[in-house]
Amino acid sequence: MLVNIDSYIPTDIKDVIFNSATEKQKIMDIVKGVMPFPFAGKNGILLYGLWGTGKTTLAQLLPDAIERVKGGVDSDYHLHKCVQGANGAVMMNKIITQAEFISMTYSGYHYFVIDEVDNLTEAAMASLKSAMNMPNTIFIITTNHIDKVERGVINRCEEIEFNAAPAEDWLPLANRILKDMKIKGVSDAALIEVIASCKGSARDILNSVVKVGVTRSRTSKRMNVIY
Repeated sequence: MLVNIDSYIPTDIKDVIFNSATEKQKIMDIVKGVMPFPFAGKNGILLYGLWGTGKTTLAQLLPDAIERVKGGVDSDYHLHKCVQGANGAVMMNKIITQAEFISMTYSGYHYFVIDEVDNLTEAAMASLKSAMNMPNTIFIITTNHIDKVERGVINRCEEIEFNAAPAEDWLPLANRILKDMKIKGVSDAALIEVIASCKGSARDILNSVVKVGVTRSRTSKRMNVIY
């Protein structure tokens, strides 16, 4: 039985697989309001780490999660993807314009998700730093290369490392996928080996687990024919 991979993409922060309990606690403290945010000039959350670990997925879950705790329901966040080679000027002007409007959220905050911020030019990065000074704004930023992010931007953010999670932490999801495929007999040890080979890429892990299920199903059918 084949499955829809998209159905396993997290729709709630509790479903996100973090690389460490420490980084997860940082996020949960912000979301639950244990850690005041925005606070002391920090109004950004910077998610940094390897490709494919789920930074963008988490980034898009955070605005609604934060807004709900503040009393609202929908964050109505603005998503901006930084494209390689683009100077980012148009995007930054759009962000500044959006921030000048009165927010329709319960909290009064504007939420901006800036994906792959390291693709911005030096000038656009400087504009982002200035935009982050605007009142009632919250920025969720992702990058694969934190060393390419302007220090002023980093200084305005809570930094969250989002690298490869331990292979064992993926086992519940991997076993759930195989169960949905009606596949039995795949050991945790075998799954851990497959997951570890994906080096933290959520995309590769999901696809590899499904391939394990397909291969197992094909083998079982052959055995049924033989016997």
